[in-house]
Amino acid sequence: MKLLFICLDGVRVDLALPHAVAADPAFAAPDHAADPRFSAGGADGTLPPEEAADLGPIAPTLARLAAGDSRSEGTIIPMWMTPPTDSGPGWASILTGSRHEESNVWWNEFVGHHLAKRPDILSRIFFANPSARTLAAATWDAFVAPHGPGPIIHQRVDQQRTGQHQLFLPDQSRGIDAADAAVCQWATWRLSHEGPDAAVVYFEGVDATGHEHGADSEQYREAIKRVDEWTRHMVKAVSERHEQLAEDWLIVVTTDHGHKAGGGHGEDEVEVRRSFVIAHRVGGALPEPIRAARSLRSHEVMDLLLDSIGVRQGWMEAPGVGELRDFDTTGPTRDLHFEW
Repeated sequence: MKLLFICLDGVRVDLALPHAVAADPAFAAPDHAADPRFSAGGADGTLPPEEAADLGPIAPTLARLAAGDSRSEGTIIPMWMTPPTDSGPGWASILTGSRHEESNVWWNEFVGHHLAKRPDILSRIFFANPSARTLAAATWDAFVAPHGPGPIIHQRVDQQRTGQHQLFLPDQSRGIDAADAAVCQWATWRLSHEGPDAAVVYFEGVDATGHEHGADSEQYREAIKRVDEWTRHMVKAVSERHEQLAEDWLIVVTTDHGHKAGGGHGEDEVEVRRSFVIAHRVGGALPEPIRAARSLRSHEVMDLLLDSIGVRQGWMEAPGVGELRDFDTTGPTRDLHFEW
């Protein structure tokens, strides 16, 4: 089974899919407490049902993926982020199956991260089957750039040389929206013509708009509509490969955090901690691990997806081997003397 993993940064699911949130009680409140260092009181930012009903289908592609149809099964699973709800720790947790303490990613600066020892989902697939072809395309350099703050996705330079592992970071000189469009174009072409075994595709536009205009703005809703259309292009590409080549595809969509009404995130408010995992199997029933999932935490997503596509993980931890530990990593203190 092939995997298309779409990462939409900063999407509030109660705005994108209000009826899905209203229908599942597991979306109502976090399933675990926040670290007091990152707490802002946990205020509930869910739209009232009558306001949610007035929004209309601003993310029709996501809604269709979640609902499925008579031939392709879909679902949406509530997922709760562990604060701090910033993009660095969020995506590191989702894509490597790590708690913040394991990856040591606490902020977007990735200071002292352990990502070299926490392989991402594409690398795990490659380790399980060295003939697997993988790709990652992202607007944020932390995902794929060797010179960036990460990268979260391992470089695997030998596989890049042969085209077995492809990475793409667009030019951002014309703005985030143009960069997202370039990511969509690059990824859609390769999904359609090359059919990699696993792909991770990331879009930043909704998050950038949330910071500039806030989640209550019309611009934020338009950004969700825009990224929903980018998603449709990629879904169309893999659906046509299923139709014409009988390939088996699992499409997964998620976000790393929401946004406050006035914009911003990072702490423990419900509206920023609430996330989701949409899973859709093109032309078939969802794998049993996904069917059985009722609620997730961010670090559980990778293992769930690997189990669902049949990747057997032979990863064995060997504490103390090949590693010098002189201190325990505790994360940031929030002491302003260390802010510059």
